[in-house]
Amino acid sequence: MIRLGSTSFIFPDHMVPNVERLAARVDDVELLLFSVDEDLPGGEDVAALQRLKLENELSYTIHTPLDASLASADEARRAAGVDKVRRAIAWGRPLAPFGYTVHVYLGDQEHDPSPPRDLDAWRERARRSLESLVGDGLAPADLCVECIDYDFELIAPVVRDLGLSVALDVGHLMRDGIALLPVVDRWLSKTRIFQVHGTRPDGRDHKSLAYAPRAELSSLVQTLRARSWRGVFTVEVFDPADLDESLAILRTENVGRDDRADEK
Repeated sequence: MIRLGSTSFIFPDHMVPNVERLAARVDDVELLLFSVDEDLPGGEDVAALQRLKLENELSYTIHTPLDASLASADEARRAAGVDKVRRAIAWGRPLAPFGYTVHVYLGDQEHDPSPPRDLDAWRERARRSLESLVGDGLAPADLCVECIDYDFELIAPVVRDLGLSVALDVGHLMRDGIALLPVVDRWLSKTRIFQVHGTRPDGRDHKSLAYAPRAELSSLVQTLRARSWRGVFTVEVFDPADLDESLAILRTENVGRDDRADEK
């Protein structure tokens, strides 16, 4: 079954109020922990999220910190990045999330201009970081490496060797003009989470699916159904209007739960 998801920052409010307003509309909420130094909700919020999960038959996915540089050539920075992700995983453990999404940058942040000169050394740094995370008792398949802004085949040997899962951001692929179905075919068996969003003509991504190529989106949904894929299909947008428009488009593809009411 395709579980339809949204992010936990649609409305300009904290995490719990967002989940409360989204719970009737989606099957999963991607809890955004972009900075554990600033964004980590306390114990009362965790209890509220547990209650909302049970009451609404929700699942959660957790997006770990964006400032964690897991393959940094700076050892102190790499170790700090591992610690940030470890804190996010520990925070999320009581919620039994469907998966934890991590970024592995080519350098120390997204949009690095080119791959490292020594790819083997880069992969080894990434491997050590990811190994230490699953070494904490996390099932390797629960850790989902996201395709971001470079050829995912660069990190593929590490993902395969460690038995990790994939968060396949097809919004990024469509943004970069990469044909979806060959990538989906290659990685579907390891993909636990799909992230979908459109890109406006000015290049701004994570916008309404009205800006996504409709034929490619339809082909993707048809492929997932034909392959009986079971996972989370997250509409990764951050605005109520973008979410409303995206959910309306997905309803025409029969994605979502018909028994869920419109937002109260």
